[in-house]
Parts: sequence; structure tokens; C-alpha cells
Amino acid sequence: MTAKKLLFAVVFLASFTALNAQDEATPTDGSYRSLTPQDGLEIGLDVGLPFIAGDIDSKFPGFGGGIHVRKAFDHVFSIRFKGLYGATENEEDFQDVSGPLTKTAETTWISGSAELLITLNNLRFNKPYRKTNVYGIAGFGINSFTTDYTNVRGAPIGDLRNDEVESEVAAHFDLGAGVAFRVGPKFNIGVEYQVFGLLGGERADLLDGDNNYGSNITTFRDWYHFPQITLNWNLGQKKGKAEPLYWGTALATTGAAIAALEARPVYDGTDTDGDGVIDALDQEKESPTTMVDSRGVTLDSDGDKVPNYKDKEPHSPPGFTVDANGVAGVPKPLTEGDVNRIVDAKLANFKLPAVKSLSEWFLPSVNFDLGSSQIKYSEYEKLHSVATVLKANPDLRLVAKGFTDKTGSEARNQVLSYNRAKAVIDHMNSQYGIARDRFILNYAGETEAIVPTNAANRMNRRVSFEGARDQKEMDRPAGSIEGNKGTGY
Repeated sequence: MTAKKLLFAVVFLASFTALNAQDEATPTDGSYRSLTPQDGLEIGLDVGLPFIAGDIDSKFPGFGGGIHVRKAFDHVFSIRFKGLYGATENEEDFQDVSGPLTKTAETTWISGSAELLITLNNLRFNKPYRKTNVYGIAGFGINSFTTDYTNVRGAPIGDLRNDEVESEVAAHFDLGAGVAFRVGPKFNIGVEYQVFGLLGGERADLLDGDNNYGSNITTFRDWYHFPQITLNWNLGQKKGKAEPLYWGTALATTGAAIAALEARPVYDGTDTDGDGVIDALDQEKESPTTMVDSRGVTLDSDGDKVPNYKDKEPHSPPGFTVDANGVAGVPKPLTEGDVNRIVDAKLANFKLPAVKSLSEWFLPSVNFDLGSSQIKYSEYEKLHSVATVLKANPDLRLVAKGFTDKTGSEARNQVLSYNRAKAVIDHMNSQYGIARDRFILNYAGETEAIVPTNAANRMNRRVSFEGARDQKEMDRPAGSIEGNKGTGY
């Protein structure tokens, strides 16, 4: 079941990656920037037929697979990290006193290795790029294997054992060789043969379960063999990286650099039309004048299709038709008499809008604190607006009328409303120079409230303005009130 699952995973991953792979040409245009440019990674799937060479004959076929990642140091040396899984069977017939019998061993192998790969055909600089990659392999790693065996000789001689070599982690070394064939810049297929040997101990002869019980020496060391096919993809080229370096040699970059130098044009200072722009850059090699731009094209500054050397008005105003000499047909300018006639005609039909009556004007009210006739700084802007209107209309007179809320006595409120109106008129006179006779002072105390409430209300504590018609100025009411700061009567 494990082997089937691994086979399915290998096939699925290979299909998915192949569908997403993109074929790109190997760079031969000098895009390599150094003898060892940045290159991509190789990721691969390994599928093979492992077997164990030992005391018990190997029975084909075994099954194995793995994955690896490979990165080049340069054009010759690269490092690879590889993980493998394999299942093998060994079987051998022999004659026993009881009759013919069969030794069997079933081994499951799991390992991980770090390997140094040497690209042997890159030791010759005979080609810039390779279609095949021949390499040797040497590495070390760790492994774990389990072996179920039957009918293996035990000690004393004559006993047959049926048992299991239990899984333990052990070190190993491996050697091998391979050759890969380049299908495209993204994909290649390889064939490899690797041999794994366990380092030291009795387990070095237990891959097939038979360790020569009854003998003082190991007559046949067990080796794990893994012939395989590798499916390899090159990653990272979309980010400007080259193919893994072992697919090319230093000749690729050297040759590209030499070709780029040879392709550079030889400087030629010929200027056929004498316009100051050499023929190699001149887009108009027969210009009739030296009035050209940096490309050697005859200048036409105003874009009127008349070149500057013929244009009597090289900077004609846009939007007008020009003649053969490039002169724009601008209409004759108007005289002062023409302007006056136009203005007079317009004024004859002009009617001023009707002036609103003074009652329709809106002027802001000035509000006060409770019991006070002192003008607050926050109200200065309103008074500035009223002063602006008065200055713009010298004949305008206003009624300034004071009010209070319904707190306090009626008599007190009459005096307070008078004081508020007077404070506003005095401010307009002292601060803006508005003559006193342009105001009519009126007051109404706590009557004519805007907000119908007996409680303290800021909107009712005000001085309002309206256009003067036939109103008369009111005398100050009887009574007194302390200062203008609003405390007391």
C-alpha cells in the first residue's frame, strides 16, 4: 500500500509541474553578466528499481522513489540533498536435511543524503552550452531500514531463524554516476546509478537479514543499489536567474561578451547634408538647412507645416490659418472707437435689478451675557459685518433695538435693554467711525422675546438692527443698573 501511494504522489506531482512549466530559450544574447551568474534551483523526482546485493540473491523488481533539490556552486561542482524510499526482496533456494527450502528477506529502506556532484563534461571548455550533463556522485547521510526474513541460518549451525531486523538510524555513504538529457530550459531527464554502503557495525551485513551466523567473518558485505530515472525541473528563471550553471560553461558568458563588442558599430563621423548631425543619427540625411533638431530633422517651431528657414513668422499664434510664408491670418485688432460703440450698445439695453426695501435686509443680532451690556469679543465679527454694510451705503440709517430675557424685574430689564443698544452704537462710532446720527436707539426690555420662555435665554438677550424708516429715538428709561458687567440691579 505504501509503494502505491508513493507512486501516485510521484505521478501527480510530475504531471502538475509539467503542465505549469514554460519553455524559454537558453540565453545566448549576452544576458549573462558574469562567469558565475545567479542561477536557479533544480528540483527532481526519482523513480527506480532498488535491490540489495548480499548473501541472499536479489529478486527483481524492487520499487523506490524520492525527491531531491540541487544547487550549483559553479559550472562544475554542485550540491544535492536527496531523500529516498525503497522496498526490496531477496530470495535464495537451498538444500536442508529436511529437504529443499527458500531463504527470503523483505527490506524497507528510508534515507536522506547530502551529495557532491561533479559535472565531468564541463571540465572541457569545448562548447558554451550542454545538451547532456555527465556527472559523478559522492555523499553521506543517514538511513533507517527494516528487514523481515525467513529460513536464515542461526547459531548454532543448523538452526533456521524467522525474525525481523528492527529499524534503527545509521550512517551511510553513497557513490554513483549519472547522465541527464536537456529537454528544454525548464526540464531535463536523467539516468543514475547509486550504491549505498552502511558505515561500520554488524548492521552493515543485515540488509538481507543474513549475517553469516556461525562464521567469524562477513563473507559478503550487503550493498543497497538504486538504479533510477530522474525527472528534473529548473526553478527561478522568471526572476532573471539563469539555468543551473552545470548546463553551461564559462565560454557562454565570454563568447557573449566578445559578440557584443564585435556588434558595436564603428564610429563614422560623416555628415552628408552638413547640418551638424552625423549620418548615423540623422533621420533626415538631406536637410536643406542647418536649422535642425538633435535628430537632424528640419525645425518647425510653431508646427504650421512651414519650416523655420522659410517661415517669416516662426512662432505664429495657434488656431489661425497661415499662408505660404507661415504668417497667421489674425483678424485686425479693434480700435478704441469700436470698443466704445460695443459698450454703449450693451449699456443701452442694461437694466439694474430692483433694490430691496430696507425691511428685507438681514443684519446679524448681537447677543449678551446674563445681566450684562458689555459686548463680548465673540460678537465683534457681527458688528464688523454691520459696519461694512453701513460704509458701503452712506445714506443708510439703522435702528439699533435692545432686548432682555425675562429674568430680573421689568423695570431693570428696560434699563438693561437701553444700555445694550447704547453700547452697540458707541462701539460702531468708536471702532468704525460710523456717525452717531446714523443710528436710532430703541429698546423693548423683556417684550418681543424670540424664544417664549421665562428662563434665562441667550437669544432673547440681544440688540437687533433694521433699516430706519419713520422711527423715533427713545429716551433712557427711569432707573439705574450697575456698570456694564451685569451684576446687581
